[in-house]
Amino acid sequence: MSIADTVRRLVEAGATPEVIAIAVEAIEQAGQKKPRSSAAERQARYEERKRQKASESVISDVRPGANSDAQNDASLPLPPSPQTPQPPTPSREIKPPIVPQADKPAGPSRRKPKRAIPDGFPTAELIAEQQAKARSVGANLDVANQAERFRNWSIGNDARYADWAATWRNWCDRAIKNAPKTAVAASQSRSAPSEADRWRRWLREYRLNGHWPSDDAGPRPGHPACRVPAALLFEFGHAPAPAANDHKPDLFAQGDAA
Repeated sequence: MSIADTVRRLVEAGATPEVIAIAVEAIEQAGQKKPRSSAAERQARYEERKRQKASESVISDVRPGANSDAQNDASLPLPPSPQTPQPPTPSREIKPPIVPQADKPAGPSRRKPKRAIPDGFPTAELIAEQQAKARSVGANLDVANQAERFRNWSIGNDARYADWAATWRNWCDRAIKNAPKTAVAASQSRSAPSEADRWRRWLREYRLNGHWPSDDAGPRPGHPACRVPAALLFEFGHAPAPAANDHKPDLFAQGDAA
């Protein structure tokens, strides 16, 4: 690059006269040097390239629009950045000790704890109570046997209840309900047919097949000694309607034919 070209570029870049003079002197000194050996020439060319790079860097620094302050700041070493503060290590949260259930103040509780069947339960008194209950309703039930079954079932199934007396009563109630009735209770539960129903049954059989149970009902209808009430004889067509002034027998009264 010639001196004129260098000066022109420096002027276009807005370089100061001092910078232009330094650049011109450097070029003139390079041109006035005597020829050297090949090694010396290589060294000279190296030095010239270094000076040219230096002059070009000066030109780029003084160009219009260049932010020289920012570049100067960028060339300066950055101050050591402060160490990023680390968040403080959280201290271990101290929880209050857990109070055992037994140590808590006992408040009003309506729920009883469940437990296994007590020893010797059901007692002889409870067995006798349920046996009397079964006898009163005519249930043919051995409550002592039920007590043994109840205890074996409770132990075998590891049953746990809050109220064993109530559980025993419920067991006996089911057993009494499903137990067969005694002979006396069965006979009492069967209601005896009324007198009128028995006469009607005999009269119905007599009309269908002509059979009359003389041993129980006496002489058959139409006989002067027939004991069938006149209203029933008229109902089945064996006699005319009774007169209005005739005494009407009580059809539901117990008769000798029973």
